[in-house]
Amino acid sequence: MSNEVRNLDLGNKLGEGSYGIVCKGMWREKPVAVKRIQLIHIASNTQGEEALQGLDHSNVIKLFHAESDANFRYYYLELCNASLEKLFLKDGHKNKYRGPMPPSLTVLYQLAVGLEYIHKMGLVHRDLKPENVLIWEDPKKGDVLLKWADFGLSKPVNERGTCSMSGIKGTEKWLAPEILRLLDTEDEITQRGTIKNDVFAEGLVFGYYLSNGLHPFGSRHSILSNILKNKPINLDSKLCQIKLDFKK
Repeated sequence: MSNEVRNLDLGNKLGEGSYGIVCKGMWREKPVAVKRIQLIHIASNTQGEEALQGLDHSNVIKLFHAESDANFRYYYLELCNASLEKLFLKDGHKNKYRGPMPPSLTVLYQLAVGLEYIHKMGLVHRDLKPENVLIWEDPKKGDVLLKWADFGLSKPVNERGTCSMSGIKGTEKWLAPEILRLLDTEDEITQRGTIKNDVFAEGLVFGYYLSNGLHPFGSRHSILSNILKNKPINLDSKLCQIKLDFKK
């Protein structure tokens, strides 16, 4: 194991998921985010690692380095300021993001071109949601970029933009309706995944951002039903237009 792993600061945790944690760390004297995953879970994450290694775009999180010790796999990633959902935490919350943001049209444009690049590189993300949008600020220039992150569920697609599906992946309330409908069937899944599933989820993230942190299709138990019924009850078109007009 290299000395780089020893620079992981376990006391400075940035996040935690089902398979591991993300902490601040150092790589070649650069501050980074280090994602640590137990090796027993790596088999289901190899595609995400391989996918991310080949991506290089300003609106996609950058993987600098990956290595393992006897128990864990470590991913050295671009360090960002916050994830998008932290922008909409209540005032006074200790984790609320209070830094600068680009104009609203710029936010949507950056996310759109970032996802376009992912698809052009032959990948479908399959887990687009506000938690997987990271906010990065250049401390010298003050530029702010939005970056898609967490490629653990990504898969390569064919020339038609589709991929095989072995079960439902992703976070339910951010899934496209054609994927949600498969949850109610006991038959073997035969439908293929497609980049169109990503585009719908991206639209949900757009609506979430323009509605100041509200899911476009409701809250808690109503979301899945409303997505299937195409009832975006929280998407106030007038409010969204005002936000776009005044924050260009």
